[in-house]
Amino acid sequence: MTSEFTPIGKTNLHSEVLKQLTGAIRSGRWQPGAKLPGESALASQFGVSRTCIREVLKALVYAGLVTTRRGVGTFVREAPAPGGADSAVLGLLSSPDYEELLEVRKLLEGQAAFLAAERATPEDLRELEAILRDDAPSLKEKHKRFHRKVGELSKNRLLITLLEYVAERFKAERDLNFVMLPDEDRLEHWKIFEAIAGGSGARARNAMMRHIDSFWKKSEHF
Repeated sequence: MTSEFTPIGKTNLHSEVLKQLTGAIRSGRWQPGAKLPGESALASQFGVSRTCIREVLKALVYAGLVTTRRGVGTFVREAPAPGGADSAVLGLLSSPDYEELLEVRKLLEGQAAFLAAERATPEDLRELEAILRDDAPSLKEKHKRFHRKVGELSKNRLLITLLEYVAERFKAERDLNFVMLPDEDRLEHWKIFEAIAGGSGARARNAMMRHIDSFWKKSEHF
């Protein structure tokens, strides 16, 4: 079978597959209402796992470009979904300053975690753990509260202000993360907490930086 898509390398799998599928939909390769190839066919064409394809399809649903019918398949939407995040997702992938902003975010949040490990009091740690154990808020709200609290525990007012600015710039990335990697998000938060609670600034910084990297760099799992 001749592939419609270009096989991709071993890095940034999600973003490359997402770019090609989005381009195919927006170029009219599949008309509104058309059924996309199945997961196995797409995985074979891209040279990736079905798990990778499944996560990308979740992102396309989130973007409002496709809709899924259980047991039937995935179809191009007849019209953009109300409130769809198409522009946010595409902007995230194509933004020329994305890598630069990611580097700044890693520096700031990594340092916040480092300082939190050195400065957090027992009461601070109880409050941070309570955020992780609280099942009441949505995953999105829990994520925001956790990262905000880690920033607060740095006890550096200027750093907290800078973190708030960067968090707003990364809103699209954060929202898409909740759709694609919710389980990983929770596990990584616990690893960050354990490092902070252990008082190791280096471990806390490394755990936070791995967490930030994880959105696009999941290739080792596929």
